[in-house]
Amino acid sequence: MADTARQVLGMLGSRAACVVLSVFTSAVIARSLEPEGRGVYYMAVTVATTATMLGHLSGEQAQSALWTDAGRREALAGNSVPLALVLGTLSGLAATALVAVIGPETLDLPGQYLVMVACLSVPLSIASNYTANIALLRGHVRVANRSMLAGGLAQCAAVAALSAGERLSVVAALIVWVAAGSVPLLVFTAVGAASGHRRDLKLARATVATGARYHLGPASVFLLLNADIYMLSAFAGAREVGIYSLAVGLAGYSRMLADVVSQVMLKRQFNASDTESADVTVRITRYTILLALASALALTLAAPVLVSAVYGAAYTDAVPLVMLLAPGVMALGASRLPSAYLLRLRRARLVVLPSVIALAVNIALNVLLIPVWGAAGCALASSLAYVLLAAFQTRLFARMTGIQARKLLPSPADLLALLTSARLCVPGKRAAASLPPG
Repeated sequence: MADTARQVLGMLGSRAACVVLSVFTSAVIARSLEPEGRGVYYMAVTVATTATMLGHLSGEQAQSALWTDAGRREALAGNSVPLALVLGTLSGLAATALVAVIGPETLDLPGQYLVMVACLSVPLSIASNYTANIALLRGHVRVANRSMLAGGLAQCAAVAALSAGERLSVVAALIVWVAAGSVPLLVFTAVGAASGHRRDLKLARATVATGARYHLGPASVFLLLNADIYMLSAFAGAREVGIYSLAVGLAGYSRMLADVVSQVMLKRQFNASDTESADVTVRITRYTILLALASALALTLAAPVLVSAVYGAAYTDAVPLVMLLAPGVMALGASRLPSAYLLRLRRARLVVLPSVIALAVNIALNVLLIPVWGAAGCALASSLAYVLLAAFQTRLFARMTGIQARKLLPSPADLLALLTSARLCVPGKRAAASLPPG
């Protein structure tokens, strides 16, 4: 397990560096564009990321589900980039056409050209996601770390340079975002971490078919996390979107620790037997709950100072929104491993049903609360829906494995073991730490 702890710390270090770069980049964009301009920028980005999520047809989930057959792994890797580029191109074109039909002004966008620029990212983003998943399934965590860091550095450097020359506009920020999103794919391609020596058209069709069975679930999760942006834009306008989207981004940082652990454990969850995978899920979930709780508390305490000092007085209204979002985001982070285990079972209903129910609840709450409380109602509705999804996934995990849900809850001994592991992993210590067996 020492290797697992080193992988967690390595990815955590890369994620922490990416967070620092992201905060700096976001602050520069926020100060340069002001809330309304940031709202326009983020709306265009949201359209492109929606096209990415809906168009990738849950390819990563399909790869993970099919990865249990060792004979298919080489072809899954070989298919990843061509399949992603085809799906991404079709999805990007569809999103651009849809916005043209409904009118960009409906989304508070000043022109169709912003959507066209943003949607250039769709095929590149899907390809980056597919190759990153293959790399993680192969255990190439270090390469995944470097790819994320490279993308963050590229965007940060470009945004800083444009801002210094007073040339950072909404269009320029979008172009930089698109270009930076392609960097991880270039890294994976350069080192061959996700490459495959053969392609299989039949397997590509099977991948799409398998992903489509699960896609309603991940698509619902994505819409759960992003439908509030569209609804807030419709009810309140670009300025509110600019402030709320900042709060969403800051709250998302609190998932970093839990996400890192879940990504490192992905290989063990999908390569082990059902019994071993369930055991790993239970043991490590106790630690991810502690990490998610600590992250949410730290963010809540830091938000009042961070927002005003880094982003400026124009964004102070984001502070209470961060606090409202924190419980829901913490719950999502804590439930990452149980939700991944449900995917392993290759029963689409277990993945789809919780997500669809949570999305329906989120939309209903947003319709009720946004007209009354604005962005605060949006944040409250989203947080409640996130908690519902996490609870539903955890309950299904307990039912499918026969493991009592209370066994997922951490004890004081788990906290002590986690602190001990962290202390032993500090450079200079003689013993290499591991996540303890619980």
